[in-house]
Amino acid sequence: MNETIPVLPSDERIIRFKDLVLVKTGVKDDVYAKSLSDGEHQFLHSLGLCLLYKNTSSLFLLDEPETHFNPDWRSKFISRLQDCFGHSYRKTIREMLITTHTPFLISDSKPEKVLVFKKEKESVAVTRPDYNTLGASINQITLKTFDKKETIGGYAQSIIDELRTRFQSGEDKKKILKELDQRLGDSVEKVLFSKTIIDSMEKTED
Repeated sequence: MNETIPVLPSDERIIRFKDLVLVKTGVKDDVYAKSLSDGEHQFLHSLGLCLLYKNTSSLFLLDEPETHFNPDWRSKFISRLQDCFGHSYRKTIREMLITTHTPFLISDSKPEKVLVFKKEKESVAVTRPDYNTLGASINQITLKTFDKKETIGGYAQSIIDELRTRFQSGEDKKKILKELDQRLGDSVEKVLFSKTIIDSMEKTED
């Protein structure tokens, strides 16, 4: 684990780049590649490869290319890949395999183009989605493909669980409802729990 691949001195390399300078729309000064973020490096690497080899019969292998992307870039990544190939995609035979944990990429893919790998005890099961993934919401993909029913973070969920326990133990419902509204932002989980409390209050009044 501690070993590294030997690197030749720069003057012995066949090809080397001293500086890679980019021109960015809306930015007056030149941008050095070494000043870019991990996400920007990853973005340029993935799309750069597609542009370099777009007119060849190639197999593109992209291993979680969106790891360092912000949500906006993730949601547009498939569109950007299509932009790279332009109209040439109909003239050249090529294949692309992308591994991902991002629902956005699945939402831009037809179900027959998606394979779901799930590790079992002694094997790995490979299936196709049993629903139309193209255009499916992030919540639906997260639930059906990644088996993750929660749409909020673990800490926020623990707050709801705590308030639910207090509600079930008979604590004042209006107090819990007010605390729920003050502590947490809008979410499916919050709405459903609020409805449970309100329905309970209405039944009590009846």
